Amino acid sequence: MATAFKISEAARSNEAGGALLTLEQSLDLSSAEANELYKRHLNKYMLQLFDVLGLADMDIVSAQGAEIELRDGRRILDFHTGLGVVGLGHNHPRIIAAERACHDRHILDSIKLAPHKLQGALAYNLAQMLPDPLGVSFFAVSGAEANEAAMKLSERIQTPKGKRKFLCMRGAFHGKTHGALSLTTATDVQSGFLLGVPRENIIYTEYGNIDAMRDAIRAETDAKGRNTIIAAIVETMRGTSCEVLPPGYLSSFTRICRENDIVSIFDEVKVGMGRTGRFCAFQHDQGTVPDIVTLAKTLGGGKREVAAMVTSQRLFDLAYGNKQDCNLHSSTFSGLGESCAVAIETLNVLRDEKLIENAEKMGVHLSGQLQELQRKHPRTILDVRGRGLFQAIRLNFGQALAAKLVDISSNPMFRTYQTVLIGALARELYERHDILVHFQPGARDILHFMPPFTIGTAEVDRLVAALDDTLTRGIADATVRFVAKNIARVF
Repeated sequence: MATAFKISEAARSNEAGGALLTLEQSLDLSSAEANELYKRHLNKYMLQLFDVLGLADMDIVSAQGAEIELRDGRRILDFHTGLGVVGLGHNHPRIIAAERACHDRHILDSIKLAPHKLQGALAYNLAQMLPDPLGVSFFAVSGAEANEAAMKLSERIQTPKGKRKFLCMRGAFHGKTHGALSLTTATDVQSGFLLGVPRENIIYTEYGNIDAMRDAIRAETDAKGRNTIIAAIVETMRGTSCEVLPPGYLSSFTRICRENDIVSIFDEVKVGMGRTGRFCAFQHDQGTVPDIVTLAKTLGGGKREVAAMVTSQRLFDLAYGNKQDCNLHSSTFSGLGESCAVAIETLNVLRDEKLIENAEKMGVHLSGQLQELQRKHPRTILDVRGRGLFQAIRLNFGQALAAKLVDISSNPMFRTYQTVLIGALARELYERHDILVHFQPGARDILHFMPPFTIGTAEVDRLVAALDDTLTRGIADATVRFVAKNIARVF
């Protein structure tokens, strides 16, 4: 039996050389003990935000499929899945078995001086899931890193021609690393940072407006038909606001890029791997193929940090096609053996268990149920949006109503009344209905639903029933309860 860990004896000690927690002690920490460690050694301000939403004291025992089990016996239906990471559900048995097989065989995880067979196998499998000529991969550990790889490959090809600018969409999210941060304006995450790509090298245009894209390129084109644009990048479905692009937009996007010698990059980090009912969301636009696609999140089976940039052999050769330059872009943890093994099994699970097809089917059911809910609550639900198992509702938050319920003028934690109202709804669904949903800082009137691809109609119906109950009670009711539980933070 492990010795109980006492915060008073160890966590509060600032002296070097204190006792280390064992793994068993770490797993057995109480919620209060874990929060004390989080507060002292991670990010006490994030802990405050979790507390506002009623989530700081989630004493999680285990997770399986679409459910998270708490120590008090509650089972939480997970409709946020780590913002899309857990597409296969928590602890999918085949992913656990894949990890166990790696352990049993003592596989090699890291080698830099020889090829790793599992890297080749994973790259081959990705090529089978994607249309030609997307067949050459670079592996990373996050979507931001995959987008950085896409940017650097494009620069290697285009900067010798004198090109110096990237074209991206206003309100996009492509990551928070220095290069990807330059392309991210969905929320105010650039302030106070030196951007990897200076602002004068970024062209912003309107998401979903192909004419605006043409105009932006025309403005960067000289009399000889030469433009300054290295690459154009677009989220194939907007992650922050859950917007679906107009039919035909992506095919026009790639065609315009080809006509103007611009590398086309599709960011599929959030919606790729089957979430929209296709392996990649761009495959809804039949016949469309970008120069580069980036993938992450579900690729790791909910257990591993795996991402990929996939491009054509032709473009890879233009950027890195010789012995001298082939390793110009690399990453320490790119393609670790067990991570590749899990990703290989993830692709097989998606195909064998027809989870992409289920995502499409359940997406149709979810959309229909949400639209029915909108008809029942037309003044509250303004819009149902999304595709497959990434959907959302846009809510009508009247500031006048909120102002009557709570004064936020003196409290910096709640920047807008929308924050209070959307937070109240999310907390209500968690505390009253045992359902976990989320919202994004850049779109505080939109409630997101991203369940695992394994769900059935019962889970969808449970979510919709909980939403119906919450909206029938009224936003005011949820807000009053929310304010009452956060009174010290609001006043």
